[in-house]
Amino acid sequence: MTIDSRSALELRVLIGHVYLGQDPPPGIQRAGGLLVNLRRAPTNPRYLTMARDLLAVVDLRVRLRAAVDTARAAGDQVGALVLLGLIGHADAELMGSTDRPGWRAAALDLLEPDGEDAAPLDPELATRLLTLVLVDKHETEAGD
Repeated sequence: MTIDSRSALELRVLIGHVYLGQDPPPGIQRAGGLLVNLRRAPTNPRYLTMARDLLAVVDLRVRLRAAVDTARAAGDQVGALVLLGLIGHADAELMGSTDRPGWRAAALDLLEPDGEDAAPLDPELATRLLTLVLVDKHETEAGD
């Protein structure tokens, strides 16, 4: 879904569809506040960016949930566990309780591994990805 060039009205409609549809993601209060802000200030770049980010996270969350089902069906329990952890990060971002979208890079690496089909995760790679996702902000500022 291309959302970079969408107007505030289009973004509000998309957000409304997400949260009024079946099985809405967490963060409805934050989304509601964003809808109000977009209505009051439809040209505010900050609100437009926040809306685009929210929709990008929702899309990534949907893809991660599908990947969990695929991993479970393939018997890749380690991969499913890593994906579930990333879904938790998506939920946290949707609820406004994280300001570090670094988890998105790990999710995209799993979902789109350099143009190849996603294969079951080996335990070493899963451990590295989990470590990257769970690293505390202060640890990353201190270096490796």
